[in-house]
Amino acid sequence: MKKSLYITTDYGSHLVAIEPDERHGYVVTAPALPGVITWGKNLTHAKEMVREAIELCIESLVQKRSDVKSASRSNKSQKILVKV
Repeated sequence: MKKSLYITTDYGSHLVAIEPDERHGYVVTAPALPGVITWGKNLTHAKEMVREAIELCIESLVQKRSDVKSASRSNKSQKILVKV
């Protein structure tokens, strides 16, 4: 049975969905953060794993945004000739 709850991270509380899987563990997803999916051998482990996955996802998004801003400041417009 799927269960929803909030996990507190360094970046606030996030709604997650936890459901048992066939390997006698739990699959956990964070619907607001596509790509965050993890597994735990028990509920405690599953909560720890999703907390870490959420924090890493957010840190990665922040880093990518920073990289894009840096690249856009350093790039100058260029003309490119393409022959067809």
